[in-house]
Amino acid sequence: MTIFVGTHVNKVDRKGRVSVPADFRALLGSPANFFAFPSFVHHGIECLTGSIMDSLSETVHGLDLFSDEQDNLADLIFASSYTLGIDGDGRVVLPASLRIHAGIEGQSAFVGKGKTFQIWEPLDHDQFQTQARERARADRLALRQRPQGSGPTPDAMENGT
Repeated sequence: MTIFVGTHVNKVDRKGRVSVPADFRALLGSPANFFAFPSFVHHGIECLTGSIMDSLSETVHGLDLFSDEQDNLADLIFASSYTLGIDGDGRVVLPASLRIHAGIEGQSAFVGKGKTFQIWEPLDHDQFQTQARERARADRLALRQRPQGSGPTPDAMENGT
């Protein structure tokens, strides 16, 4: 199973090259590449494996073909995506538009998110993580484990979600 974990801060050179963490590279396999697009919910860059991008494509294209929702998501995800290849030195070139979106200049943070990962400007991610921790404390967020494929949780059934 592919699970990206940890936060790794690496230097970005003038050409936008940055080393991809070794454990992330190992999970990406060969050929080592991934899809990247500007997040539409925060300042980070969303990074997906080919299989996750395929699943996302199926979901988006399962929506009403000419609906605003489908068109907006297709544009925000697919039209803004780059396929990024990792070179022999373990580096990737972050396109200028992605660096600008994320405010990345001298350093970037690769942030594991389970089946996906994100790339952030390190201080922005620190701030985001601090706020997320505060929200979690305030809301008393808890993970409710359920067997895979078991359907909705009892809470979701009670609430009709």
